[in-house]
Amino acid sequence: MAMRNMHVGSDGQMISILCAVVVFCRLLPTGNGFPVIGDHETSESGNVENAIAPKKVYTSSMFEHWSKSAWKSPSWSYKDPAAWASIPGSSCGGNQQSPIDIVPKWSVTRAYPKFTFHNYGNFDQMNAINNGHTVVYSLDINTPADRIPYITGGGLNDEYRFHSFHLHWGSDSSKGSEHLIKSKSYPAELHLVHYNTKYSSFADATGHSDGLAVLGIFIKVGLADNEFFQPLVDQLGDILVNQDETTLTKLVSFQNLLPQKTTSFFRYSGSLTTPNCNEIVTWTVFENPIKVSERQLNKFRSLSDAEDEQLVNNYRPAQQVKGRIIYYRRYNGCELKQSWPLTSTPLLDIFKWGQCQLYYALSWQ
Repeated sequence: MAMRNMHVGSDGQMISILCAVVVFCRLLPTGNGFPVIGDHETSESGNVENAIAPKKVYTSSMFEHWSKSAWKSPSWSYKDPAAWASIPGSSCGGNQQSPIDIVPKWSVTRAYPKFTFHNYGNFDQMNAINNGHTVVYSLDINTPADRIPYITGGGLNDEYRFHSFHLHWGSDSSKGSEHLIKSKSYPAELHLVHYNTKYSSFADATGHSDGLAVLGIFIKVGLADNEFFQPLVDQLGDILVNQDETTLTKLVSFQNLLPQKTTSFFRYSGSLTTPNCNEIVTWTVFENPIKVSERQLNKFRSLSDAEDEQLVNNYRPAQQVKGRIIYYRRYNGCELKQSWPLTSTPLLDIFKWGQCQLYYALSWQ
């Protein structure tokens, strides 16, 4: 805090302010869970420690280009996720598996920079396919290279280009998300998959521990339809059966698929959540969810899976953290001025800031 910029009436008032700050700071919680003050930015690289390089390139059909002629149904099921570790060449029994149960008070606060979402505008002619496990949405193959969305910042060292997004959901709204917050599940979760552009292609990126960056967005049920989510729902009737694919006729707004606030998120090193579960993902799980209606979620529940049964509960159970550090970029709305004009009340401002921080800290207990 730049106390030298304050304009105060006397040395005594300055001493009082300094004492108030020192006393208050000693009362604040320290260590894990201490909040970032306001929207502070730093030049920290944001590396996730202890990433393990994969042993082979990921070849699951979930992330291949969507072509019916090349389609092969994967030999795994959500009915027995524990069996995935026995799949030949699988990493599903590894030490950095996803998803996980995130406990905020055990996380380590880090002042990552904000994300920058480039080209996160409107797109038409997007492809959608029912691959028997979820619905995967990807850009039209003719999308100009300079229009493809990509992300920077947020503690990522490199630029990550958009590849596709997909969803996970439950048979009802009591479950469905892959990641949990304090063992709580959301009705669904949206995953936006990006690959590191320092590698020549998506396939090349999947051979490296920093190959993918996935944005996880919780979905909760609201009273009204989400108008920006509706283009993803409108044509689900065209892909009711495994291997069906269609082209969306309405614009999809990438920006409006994100939470209204992307300044609070969790970060950890993990894996893909489907076989072969390669440990190549830098995960960002946003704290704030988006809202869709129950009617919209039911449209996804009306699809059929690879075994011609109802496509529901397509989420992997939470995996053990196994010593990994979960980082947390927290923005709590508590702002403290860096300088005050002569007519201001700095002691009152500090007191109100302290109240805000204390209230926010207690809300996580």
